[in-house]
Amino acid sequence: MQEQYSENTLLDVLTSLRKYFFKMVLIFVGIVLVVTIVTFTETPIYEVGSSVMVKYGREYVYRSVDQVAKGDVQPLYTYNGPEVINTELEIFRSNELAGKVIHALGVDQLFPDLARRVEDKKRLFSLAINRFRKQLTVAHVKGSNVIEVTFQHRDPEIAVQAVNLLTKFFKERHLQLFKNPRSAFLEEQVALYHKQLNTTEDALRTFKQNNRIFSLEDQRKILMQQYVNVNTLLIQGNSRLEELAQKTISLEKQLVNVPEVIVRFEETARESNINDANAELLKFKIHERELLEKYPESNRLITAVRKDIRMVEKFIADQEASSQKNVRSGKNPVFQQLKKELIVARADHTAQEAKNKAIQRQLGQLEDQLQRMTEQEAELSGLQTQVDAAEDTYKNFVSKLEDSRIQDAMDRQKMVNVVVIENPMVPVKPIKPNKKINILVGVILGAACSLFYALISEYVLVRKT
Repeated sequence: MQEQYSENTLLDVLTSLRKYFFKMVLIFVGIVLVVTIVTFTETPIYEVGSSVMVKYGREYVYRSVDQVAKGDVQPLYTYNGPEVINTELEIFRSNELAGKVIHALGVDQLFPDLARRVEDKKRLFSLAINRFRKQLTVAHVKGSNVIEVTFQHRDPEIAVQAVNLLTKFFKERHLQLFKNPRSAFLEEQVALYHKQLNTTEDALRTFKQNNRIFSLEDQRKILMQQYVNVNTLLIQGNSRLEELAQKTISLEKQLVNVPEVIVRFEETARESNINDANAELLKFKIHERELLEKYPESNRLITAVRKDIRMVEKFIADQEASSQKNVRSGKNPVFQQLKKELIVARADHTAQEAKNKAIQRQLGQLEDQLQRMTEQEAELSGLQTQVDAAEDTYKNFVSKLEDSRIQDAMDRQKMVNVVVIENPMVPVKPIKPNKKINILVGVILGAACSLFYALISEYVLVRKT
């Protein structure tokens, strides 16, 4: 029963198709024709693509201004891979880049239909940016550092220009966003720290001049050597002073035991007179002999001399009969020598005391100089530390300034870590419309519509009967 019903239904369908065949053909042909006409008359859309590789380089190492001011060379933050790619994608998709491309190409050339319909320039520019972003596709190629940029437009030449400009403006914007503090700031810091270095050097130089410091270490050695020498002299002087004191005491003791006056010799008056008379007698006799050689004995001169001889002889005889003694005394030479040595010893002791006091004063002055030098050394060390710190900071900033100038030069040359690995090319075929697919869709749609028409028409007819 069911098989008979199925055969009758299929037969009815075929009968209906034959009944409406002509109209079905008309509907099919009409739809296919319309789709074909629309496909061939539709404005073609071309798609231009470019591939950009992002290399991780100097732009992705961030240093704050405070770090640069401190001369810190360590990065405060380093971007990782996903952050970098997402950042670059957002830069590509930004309204600013789209606006620059539109401004460079012109709305009239890029979107002439919008330019004809919208008169308000601000609204026109805003609509143009929205349409540009809709026609732009920026995507990350998974598993790589490559970004694909595609742009669709009815004019392939304009599409190529748009992609090239977009890539160019992307590099410029990339440099602006990732650029470290500029050289102007570092130049100000270099000038500031150079001034500080000069100030500290002047303070150090003035301190050395005021305190007559040329080579503190050498001066300390010389001063210490002088101190040792003077101290040695003081020790020797004290030893000499003690020696002189002992000598003085010894001489004073000796003087007490030595008489100042001593008896030199004793003689009798007789012996003294006899000796004198014998001497006179000898003179007279010599004179007598001389006269005898010259004059006769009767000469009165000879007579007078002989008279004197007799008188002396008589005196000698008288003295020999006398027994009176004569004692002679004088200063003790030992006492005088000891007294002289005592005077010299006391004078030497006084002189040595004065000399020791002078040496002690000199030693005290040297000690004061050493103390001042110790204090000066601490102050000098502090000033030298300031100079060294200022010099290190200055050199660090000079190095940073050179690096910054190199980076600025690289920025001016647009040397970025973004490389276009595939330049856009003018496409030969548009991506829209796809004629084969459109016609195939038209055929399917025409067949479906004609079949649907036949079934609906048969259903309406059956309902009426």
